[in-house]
Amino acid sequence: MTVTQALAESTDVKVAVHEKGSCRVELEVKTSAQMIKDARKKATKTVGKEVTLPGFRKGKAPDETILKKFPGEVEKQMHKELADMAFIAAQKTAQVPILNNNSPISFEMKKISEHEADLVFSFETEPKIPTVDAAGFVAKAVDRPEVAEKQIEEAVRQMRFFYAQWEPINDRAIQDGDYIMIDLDTVEGENVQRVFHHIRFEVSKERMANWMKQLVAGAKVGDVLEGVSEVDDTATEAEKAEFKPKNVRITILKVERALLPELDDEFAKKVGASDTAHMRQSITDLLNKQADEKVQNELREQVNEYLIENYMFELPQSLIDTERKHRLSQMMHDPSFKNKWNTMSQEERKALEEKLSIESAQAVRLFYLSRGIVQKEKIPVTHQEVQREAIHIFQSHGGRNMDQMPKEVYALALSKVILAKAQDFILKKA
Repeated sequence: MTVTQALAESTDVKVAVHEKGSCRVELEVKTSAQMIKDARKKATKTVGKEVTLPGFRKGKAPDETILKKFPGEVEKQMHKELADMAFIAAQKTAQVPILNNNSPISFEMKKISEHEADLVFSFETEPKIPTVDAAGFVAKAVDRPEVAEKQIEEAVRQMRFFYAQWEPINDRAIQDGDYIMIDLDTVEGENVQRVFHHIRFEVSKERMANWMKQLVAGAKVGDVLEGVSEVDDTATEAEKAEFKPKNVRITILKVERALLPELDDEFAKKVGASDTAHMRQSITDLLNKQADEKVQNELREQVNEYLIENYMFELPQSLIDTERKHRLSQMMHDPSFKNKWNTMSQEERKALEEKLSIESAQAVRLFYLSRGIVQKEKIPVTHQEVQREAIHIFQSHGGRNMDQMPKEVYALALSKVILAKAQDFILKKA
């Protein structure tokens, strides 16, 4: 749907602004006779600098001679000069900013005479951002993960496993307490999808799904087992409702016994603590920090939902498309996803891209809203904060040489920092 704003006028141009949706606008521009005269003069000078005429040094031929000898070239250059001059004047008059320096601008010369010219420019502009009512957000309670003896003991146990020695078992069947290395595939007819590759499981009631434990019991290294996944009795009602049984194939790659290091001061020093007491305190502090971060992240997600649900506005389609392509490109870096993509039908790929488009639009919307909050409230964003976030992103994707960090990482880091600042501001106001 096209919406036409009021006309804007200056001594050089008359401008009508037509909003075409998705932040795309058309500027319908009528130029003055003087602008056409100026554009022709400029075009003549430009052509004159590029041609050579007998009896004149290059660029020194009179304008009348250039117009007579090269009328076609002058006319073509004049259209370009006029378009540039008209666009600059129209933008200044109508106050319609272009989206960014890389945004394409298309134009059409509708008609031109010595007295006036009609041109139409089409481009994307900045979205109109609504003002966010921070006080309108109401936070829902978030359960903080428990940090007690059970969780601390489990963290200590995981640290010991990091330094474990693994003893292979090849002369007997799998028993409780063993560790198995497996590949797991789902099998639907001829379609085989890899779910786990070289993943270690502990064969125990506490750490393995009951259906898998029953399936591997009594098996040996090299066995290939087929069965059906089942939901555990301990699952919540929601998990049971969402669960869908799958035909699975498990390949037993290794059966091992874990030889764990003694839990003493020597072990504590290996993990950077002075003794076991210091190690347990460090683990407790880390678990508490992680619990607090989990609560904060869930509250921030609530803010995202509030913003997305309550503040709808048009977005430039090019930004959504760029974000969607970036997300799909990142997913393609995962070999398992790439294999999945190659086996998808056209309908499945279309559904995924539609999902990515929705998520991309939400991400772009959150960026504009959070930037608006930060600007309006004058919330400081420091270079050090962005630098730390950029390094974290770069290293989390396997980057090591900071000198090779792409500019896109800094842009993403800036967006993340701005969003977090805006989220925390709203949470503070809630």
